[in-house]
Amino acid sequence: MKRLHTLFVILCLVLSSQAQTFYEVNYNDSDGEEYLGLMIYYDDENCKMRLVSASSMEEDMVYESQYVNLVEEKESEEDTGMMAYYPLEKNFPIFVWFWQEDDASDISDKPYFTYNIKKIKQYNETEYFREISLGDMTEDYIAQFYGEGEPEYRMLLNGINLVKLQGGARQDIEVTVDDPIFTNNGINNQGEESNYEGENVAPGEGGNTLGGADTADGSTLHLIVVANTNVSDIGTACQKDMVNLSSEFGGIARVLGMKYDLKTIWGQSYSKENLAQLIQKFNPNHDDVVVFVYTGHGFRFDDQSDYYPNMDLSPTSYDDPIKNYVAVSDIYKELVAKGARLSLVFSDCCNNEVGATTPVVNTNTLFSRSNNNFDVKKLQRLFVDANGSLIATAASPGETSWCGVNGGFFTLSLLESLRSQVSALSDHIPDWETLVNNALTAATAKSENNQNTKAQHGMKMVRINK
Repeated sequence: MKRLHTLFVILCLVLSSQAQTFYEVNYNDSDGEEYLGLMIYYDDENCKMRLVSASSMEEDMVYESQYVNLVEEKESEEDTGMMAYYPLEKNFPIFVWFWQEDDASDISDKPYFTYNIKKIKQYNETEYFREISLGDMTEDYIAQFYGEGEPEYRMLLNGINLVKLQGGARQDIEVTVDDPIFTNNGINNQGEESNYEGENVAPGEGGNTLGGADTADGSTLHLIVVANTNVSDIGTACQKDMVNLSSEFGGIARVLGMKYDLKTIWGQSYSKENLAQLIQKFNPNHDDVVVFVYTGHGFRFDDQSDYYPNMDLSPTSYDDPIKNYVAVSDIYKELVAKGARLSLVFSDCCNNEVGATTPVVNTNTLFSRSNNNFDVKKLQRLFVDANGSLIATAASPGETSWCGVNGGFFTLSLLESLRSQVSALSDHIPDWETLVNNALTAATAKSENNQNTKAQHGMKMVRINK
């Protein structure tokens, strides 16, 4: 059936390059009309939603608007944060979440919807708001929102078929801070490195193989995370980064049939000495992939010529950062010298004067910890076919790197950009240069769109053969 679209607006967004996560929302307006919406989320500045109702479908109509995320100051004494997704067109609902202090803002809770953000009495609860993957969709489902003649319809249908062909609706690894590997004292309670070389194991699942490709003769994906989780200001955000990173790269290793080697330094194991020992003992093979991520406090000296920051590895706030730092660029040089096929170094930290503090700001996001919409061939291009090295950091000299309850702005943007590059809907060839550029741009946008932060502009150097 040919569909006629009477839209409030038709946006020039290309689904193939934007869509990453899908959310389904259901609500009833003041007239009792029931609406079903499909939100397509790329990042907090790029969302769009299509809405249908029983009456609109009878008339072959569907409504569309772009949405942007804005985070506000606390609205009342009970609520310390508010996240709102605003439509760019009139007559569309605003979706609002509230959260309280020390709450990681579980966005699985039903949001409110309203047409006037200033009138609390006009807030109404949605029936539900939930994530839906391509593997959970059908052709009949997407036909509610897109006509057969639209390019997006065919792209979604191709993505659905690809994801199902690759193994079904769920292809992710979930890791929580309650898993044995994430104890309060660091890895294995002793700050020791956690090495799963030779096994395809999810963190916290000790020895259970996952249903992926054969790993007997594959290369290893090494993830090294150094996270300043003990500090009172940003410790919770750093721990969130560590969990998100271990989940993401553990899932990538499983899907690609690579061995997964996770090493972390955090909690009571967090020190300059432990990092030096880890790097000294680290010996990857020539076909391995090494990913190093630092999330914590960073600084630079007044007369420092190196544009990249120094990692503050002070075990406590009473220790002198000047005696407990390691330059990010030095870690990059040491890891590249180890001779792995691909070496990636990222730092999510400030790049300003020593001793500056960075509070966790009131912010939130619809970023999902699971990724079910990927194309395994695109993952192979990034992690199997590529060789070389890169270094990237969250902030330029003199700037602050910001974080919220969901983690560092740069780390979240990095994972969002990675998912965009490997999307089953993307018609682009993935490459690390574009991936990092997009991550830096998205982190800048996150900091610009929050009223509590100043813009951060990261830096990178990419030396990877395409």
